[in-house]
Amino acid sequence: MTRLRTLIFLLALASCMATRAQDITAQAYFDRASKEYVKQDKMLALRTLDEALQKYPGDPKLLKLAEELVKEEEKKQQDQQQKDQQQKEQEKKDQDKQQQDQQQEQQQQEQQQKEQQQQEQERAKQDQQKERQGQPQPNSIAPQDAMRMLDALERSEKDVQEKVRARRRPAVRRNIEKDW
Repeated sequence: MTRLRTLIFLLALASCMATRAQDITAQAYFDRASKEYVKQDKMLALRTLDEALQKYPGDPKLLKLAEELVKEEEKKQQDQQQKDQQQKEQEKKDQDKQQQDQQQEQQQQEQQQKEQQQQEQERAKQDQQKERQGQPQPNSIAPQDAMRMLDALERSEKDVQEKVRARRRPAVRRNIEKDW
């Protein structure tokens, strides 16, 4: 009978020690995962928690820490997705603005061409009127006038080309420093 009592006592003691050892081990996992989390190594902390939860699936501290880490990771992913979305929207706005600028430039060029054509037509009408009036029309333009016209056309063409090049240059991106 004493042997039986001793055996039962030893089993109870071993059971209590095993339970106490389990708590310490679960606590050790919790402490290790917490330290890793504080050191900003969240992936290692998650792996440690996963290992701990496989051994101690019902431990409330481990479950709570794992829940907090998962929530924070999800929030981080949502923030990144929102940031990506904002970047895409800004890029789209930039592209739309470039297209509008190009369209305006084309419209200006077309307007200039129309004006030049109108001026030429007006000159032609005036020349026809002079011929009808019997005034002699010179066969050629004075060389100085021709050079002035060519220079003016060349300058206007250079201005247009510079505007086109300026619009095609990529926009300078500025990093926004957050003041938290």
